Amino acid sequence: MAPDSPSSRLHVYARDIEAGAHNSLSELVEHIPAGARVLDLGCGSGAIGAFLHRRDGAVAAIDGLTISEDEAALAAPHYRRVEVANLETCVLPELFASGQYDIIVCADVLEHVRNADAVVGACTGLLAPGGRLLLSIPNAGYAGLVAELMSGEFRYRKEGLLDETHVRFFTQNTLTRFLQENRWVAESFSTIVRQLTQSEFRVAFDALPPAVARYLLAMPNALTYQFIVVARPAGEHEILPAPESAAPALPAEALYTSELYLGQGGSFNEDDKLTATGTIGSERQTLRFRLPAQPEPSGLKLDPADRPGFMHLYGMRLADAAGATLWQWTPLEADRLAQAPQSGIVLQPPALPSGPFMLLLHGTDPWIELPIPKDALAQAAGGSLEVDAGWPMSADFLALSGVAQQKIWTAEQSARAARDDRDAFQARWQKTSQEAQSLSEQNTHLRMQKQTLLTHNNELSRQRDEALQLVHDIENSTVFRATRPIVHAKMRVDRLLGVGSARKPSTEAMPAQPLTPGDEPVDVIVPVYRGLDDTRRCIESVLASTCRTPWRLVVIDDASPEPEVSAWLQEVAATDSRIELLRNEQNLGFVGTVNRGMALAAERDVLLLNSDTEVANDWLDRIRAAAYGDQKVASVTPFSNNATICSYPRFCQDNALPEGWPVAELDALFAKVNPGQVVDVPTGVGFCMYIRRAALNDVGLFDVEHFGKGYGEENDFCIRAHKAGWRNLHLLDTFVLHSGGVSFGDSKSPRERAAMETLRRLHPDYETRVLRFVREDPARLARTAVDAARILAPGLPVVLSVLHDRQGGTERHVRELSELLNGKAVLLVLRPLPGERVSLRMADPAEDFELAFGLDEAGYEDLLTALRAFGVAHVHYHHLLGHGERIGRLAARLGVSYDFTAHDFYAICPQISLTDHTNGYCGELGVTQCTECLARSPAPDGLNIVTWRQQSAEFLDGARYVISPSRDALVRLAHLVPGAPLRLVPHTDIDPAQPLPAPNPPRLEAPRRLKVAVIGALSTIKGADVLEEVAVLARKQQAPVEFHLIGYAYRSLRTQPQAHLTVHGRYDDRDLPALLGWLQPDLVWFPAQWPETYSYTLSACLQGGWPIVAPNLGAFQERLEGRRWTWVRPWNDAAPDWLAFFEDIRSRNFATGQSPAPQIPVARSDAHFAEPQRSRDWYATDYLAGLPAHAPAGGGPERAMLAEHLPTPEESLATGARGAALSALVRLRALPVLAPIARRIPLRWQTRVKTWLRR
Repeated sequence: MAPDSPSSRLHVYARDIEAGAHNSLSELVEHIPAGARVLDLGCGSGAIGAFLHRRDGAVAAIDGLTISEDEAALAAPHYRRVEVANLETCVLPELFASGQYDIIVCADVLEHVRNADAVVGACTGLLAPGGRLLLSIPNAGYAGLVAELMSGEFRYRKEGLLDETHVRFFTQNTLTRFLQENRWVAESFSTIVRQLTQSEFRVAFDALPPAVARYLLAMPNALTYQFIVVARPAGEHEILPAPESAAPALPAEALYTSELYLGQGGSFNEDDKLTATGTIGSERQTLRFRLPAQPEPSGLKLDPADRPGFMHLYGMRLADAAGATLWQWTPLEADRLAQAPQSGIVLQPPALPSGPFMLLLHGTDPWIELPIPKDALAQAAGGSLEVDAGWPMSADFLALSGVAQQKIWTAEQSARAARDDRDAFQARWQKTSQEAQSLSEQNTHLRMQKQTLLTHNNELSRQRDEALQLVHDIENSTVFRATRPIVHAKMRVDRLLGVGSARKPSTEAMPAQPLTPGDEPVDVIVPVYRGLDDTRRCIESVLASTCRTPWRLVVIDDASPEPEVSAWLQEVAATDSRIELLRNEQNLGFVGTVNRGMALAAERDVLLLNSDTEVANDWLDRIRAAAYGDQKVASVTPFSNNATICSYPRFCQDNALPEGWPVAELDALFAKVNPGQVVDVPTGVGFCMYIRRAALNDVGLFDVEHFGKGYGEENDFCIRAHKAGWRNLHLLDTFVLHSGGVSFGDSKSPRERAAMETLRRLHPDYETRVLRFVREDPARLARTAVDAARILAPGLPVVLSVLHDRQGGTERHVRELSELLNGKAVLLVLRPLPGERVSLRMADPAEDFELAFGLDEAGYEDLLTALRAFGVAHVHYHHLLGHGERIGRLAARLGVSYDFTAHDFYAICPQISLTDHTNGYCGELGVTQCTECLARSPAPDGLNIVTWRQQSAEFLDGARYVISPSRDALVRLAHLVPGAPLRLVPHTDIDPAQPLPAPNPPRLEAPRRLKVAVIGALSTIKGADVLEEVAVLARKQQAPVEFHLIGYAYRSLRTQPQAHLTVHGRYDDRDLPALLGWLQPDLVWFPAQWPETYSYTLSACLQGGWPIVAPNLGAFQERLEGRRWTWVRPWNDAAPDWLAFFEDIRSRNFATGQSPAPQIPVARSDAHFAEPQRSRDWYATDYLAGLPAHAPAGGGPERAMLAEHLPTPEESLATGARGAALSALVRLRALPVLAPIARRIPLRWQTRVKTWLRR
């Protein structure tokens, strides 16, 4: 373009160079030394000059040239001078003096000029001796550009690889040839990589067939967006290599592509993914994904490869921007990967400990969501994920032929070696045979000796029997009976004194040797850094405690950054002489601060107390008593809610304080239930740890060098103490609240990980000892005893809820009922376990209490004894699936009333859901139909339908209330038990006093598709197959409707591009409102094929105000009556009917913003049961009315009974094996290759297999 063309017609290339960026300009300026004389040809708006002025200041000497006067005006402040000229026509030596520049920059310039040869030729004369030419050139071989060409398109753009002003195009080969022909030597070639998802060609590339896309990605420089070249002029006599004219190099190896999806807001999409290329046939290789600096990912989903085959996985490592390890996985952690969400992958753990994890990839889209903790992901931005993998074999067998030949040769060599080994073995066998002959003779001699010993043993047995008879005669003599009380009294005295033959055997290697504490006070050391509220609660609780032990409170202000903390510490220390306040002039960190406190008084024991704890009662007396229970006690740690192996109520977890239990009351309960009890632990926990001075003198202070500002220091001390012969104790009669994390804030996790690495290095056996302790869990009985005491303490009615062993709405209802009745009643839960056993737990999932009972005669009687001991006053049957007749008789055996809630139709239908072999609603046509159904899928114990319903009717007739959350379900039950006390009580998740939001969807603008959401874990009766059929049909007809499954299906469903369907994966119930808000569907569809009795998912949609489409089955119709933007459709519509319906409402309602008429109220046929109850009021009044006062038998369960019925590790292992088999079955069923088979298996057979695996 001529220099006098109107500048307004020229595109202004506005650029800037940002710190940390990785683009052509940021790479070029790295090659410009400070003080260099620079000529910037095509300087544009002056980005390079502006950067050099910021970096180098006044020493920057830079001239520029641009074609645009507008750009020259922007660049002028940063350049000595800027020439406005056209490189096509100007003579550079006339504009700029020869030999005066150290650097000439052509940043994305040569592609804009036809006579690029003349430009670089002129640059030779402008450079000073030793000067360099810096080039950035777009890559015309970029895979996205090639993909667009293959689609028949060549579309210029304002900017990018196909900038509308480009007249020259370069690949690496053509650029190299261009430089050689103009006598330039390329000293370095580097590249700017741009992922396809971030390029202007994403749409074109995504439309390619997968095989073509894989081939393009395997080409050299497939993702290179620009080349960065540093070149020098060739010497006058320098011989340059001849320009290459050979055909471009094609991939020499078979390659595969891995993709890493970056989660945003809990979902993954094609716009946020990274790629890496690996080599097929390589035993081991590392795939690296560099994560963007912003935003931080919410999850990482790995697509291991773009083709089927076998892949080996040796490990994975997530690092932060500095390279520090945030998370890693090895094949030894097989369970962590096996339990992660995945699709299209069969996982096989390593056969040998040192072997890799094997992945069988199948289907069109294999993926696995990596089990990376959220705190690691929060620090991963700008870091990298490294996948150590191997691809020894694949479906691409031809590409591996060369590798196969090498393997065959290796196998033949191994065969020759095996033959040699066989010959050597035969020689050894000959020698061994001779030795065996000799051993046979020795064996004959030993048999003779054995016979002699047996004869001697028989003689000893005869003498023993004579001695036993003599003892029996003595015990029955008059003299022995007369002196027996004296003998027993003597034995009791011996036991009290710990002497004589009556001494109780000790399970310890050495018997405990109690000591008497000295008169020295105990230094209670509290390091303080931040958190005024926690610090006040801690110190005030120590000052208010009622301890007889003399103590001094040593508070150390570790240079707190919060002035209010330091001020309050000075204030409280001035008013209480028991406090000694110290202040570090600079922050020493936790370890240094604690060491300072422990060194204050060389003769005193110390107790380390975190500033985020709360103590109560005579806590220190009990802890010191345990510390002096044996002369070799080094440390004592009490229970806490947040103390790993000393945690309560859930072992090895961070817990909230149990609701309704202040610290003082909970601590008093521990003191009452477990007085004086201790267990040995591999390590104490530093939130509250008593240390004897004798142990400190022997072992030394905390290790500042290795453990810095905190985490791991107490573990290291306890391990050193153990090695020196000291004991570390967990005290079971004291509880101290620990909030957790106040001292170190958000930097906790990396420091913990670093401390663990140091512990592994210093003490290789530490983790083994901890894992052994966790497996044995010797404090479980103590925790269970406190749980039992907490159940009994409020004196409230105890209700036993009988459930099945599955997840879902039934379990959620009981949990919500427990929360609603908190403070009015206590709910226990009874579930079936494998092996004809049951589990007794608390209803709150945050509680760890569990007892297990067999259902043989003895186990059943123990269960009844336990329920009476807990004072169970009422039984509420929520489900009998998995339970035998003995559980049905529990209420009668206990002599209490019972209720029954119908969450489904198990009382009427052994198939549970009123569905037949077609996996749809059966229509309830009568006994003949049910008999035919049971012939295909028998009922438990082989009962016929008449007997089944007769037994159910007898059971329901005996109930105090028969409850259901929907009118539809009660109407169906009423046919079975017309005289039963039926109650319509909706679930408690929706408060009827609060109005629900009215739907108000935005108008749908053309050509946007109607977005339909389906929610949940879809089985075939919940509409998985229907959803897939409609989505596939929508794709075939290119209908303007798309479907989104928030959740997953019982098998792999066909998704994009085969169907207008996207599956978003599992979700937590608490996240569903946010997920719907993120997805913003036009409506939610419930394609259920059975009459659901409630649907918590429907509740979430009602509470969110979403338009809804539901079937005319079950509770849907009655719950949706009178609602706007709601449709109720025939449940058994075919796929074409459903698709036509969605297209119709798209144009009729959503495109016009016009709601359909509200749903017509359901016709009533239920005069035989009461009107619906206000559930929250009804459960708090009528439900609890008439329950007897709490009356636990014998004052509560005995400790021996609790100990006998704790679930054992062996029982957990057996359960885990069945659970693993069930998980494997679910994963296999979800494989795309097995989807057609899974669809043909009747639901009832799938249910029976799952039920068997749960038993």
